[in-house]
Amino acid sequence: MPENINSSLVLKVIWMTHFILTSWALFGGWLPTAYFYTHLAVLAFGFWAIVSNESVDAALMFLVTLLFSVINDILCLSLYEPRGYNTFQPIGGSLRNEYRFALGMAITNLLLKPVTAFFLVRIYKSRSLGTDFNSGIPGFVGVGGSNVDSKQETVGPYARPPEHYPYQEPPTYQQTPGTDAP
Repeated sequence: MPENINSSLVLKVIWMTHFILTSWALFGGWLPTAYFYTHLAVLAFGFWAIVSNESVDAALMFLVTLLFSVINDILCLSLYEPRGYNTFQPIGGSLRNEYRFALGMAITNLLLKPVTAFFLVRIYKSRSLGTDFNSGIPGFVGVGGSNVDSKQETVGPYARPPEHYPYQEPPTYQQTPGTDAP
């Protein structure tokens, strides 16, 4: 696994994952058109974020529409799932299987959105601050974490001192004979 994953690659994986899951969720035909149009907007802003790889606005709009789609998905699933269940479950056969598959993909898509939002926040911060995508979170080397071997490692607002400042031991204080130790 490479130590420096490009934010463009992360965006492409996010976009493709949500594209596939959205298209599979629409197989059943029981979700409303609001589900389709919301995800179409999310995918459009995601495409914009991929194409404009330095645009802060594109990353922000992708994040905002994704967060709105979480609310919309919850509403669509809670309002339309019982209707789909009552329509397709008694029929049996392939229609019931299509309904179950589409429901599973819609739920999977919804469950992956917080993970996606985490990565989009990281991409938005890296674009707005002009920093590397892989700086700031220790322990996740290559996936939004800091590279331990990096010479430009930062921890919070403090940067590692440059290499030309040698490390100096702090002065040690020795007791002289005849003084009382505390």
